[in-house]
Formats: sequence, C-alpha cells, structure tokens
Amino acid sequence: MVLEIDNIDTIKRGNVLVDFYTTTCQPCRMLAPVLEEISQEYQNIKVAKIEVTRNPDASQMFGIMSVPTLMFMTDSQVKEVQRGFSNKQSIKDMINRNVES
Repeated sequence: MVLEIDNIDTIKRGNVLVDFYTTTCQPCRMLAPVLEEISQEYQNIKVAKIEVTRNPDASQMFGIMSVPTLMFMTDSQVKEVQRGFSNKQSIKDMINRNVES
C-alpha cells in the first residue's frame, strides 16, 4: 500500500521510498501503478507519496526541483535519488542497492 503523507515525520524510520509528485504531472500519474506494485512486492519498505504543491516545506527541505522525483531513504538519510519517470526495474534496482540487510 502506498501511503499519501503530509507529515514527513511518518517517513523518518526504516527504509522508505518517497515519490514527490503533483496531480497534474502525467509521468507522475504513470508512475502511480508501478509504485503500488512495488509496495506489494517489498513488504520490508514503506512506499510514500508527497504532493509537492501541498507540501512546499518538504519539497524545499529535500531540494525537489522537478517531479516525479523518487528518493530512497533509510532512517531519514537519503541514499539515492531518481528524477523523472523510472520504470519498475530501475526502481527495484535502486531499492535492492540500498536496502540494508
């Protein structure tokens, strides 16, 4: 399940894949079902979405300049960032590189 969040405190712990998006962004909409699949396949990570126009503080904090932007974090530490549309395999590769065993 992909979590729609407004408060970044909910993503401060554990392994989290965060999607920074807007509702008007076509690549963001294309990415949504891919992230839903990822959330079902990886039970050991949280998948969260942050709508940047409703959450400008989070966007500023993480330096989000374009959407979609995917960010993989572990315990609030940014491990990797992918900007633009990413296919499922690219996202899975990012997760696998960064999940701590």
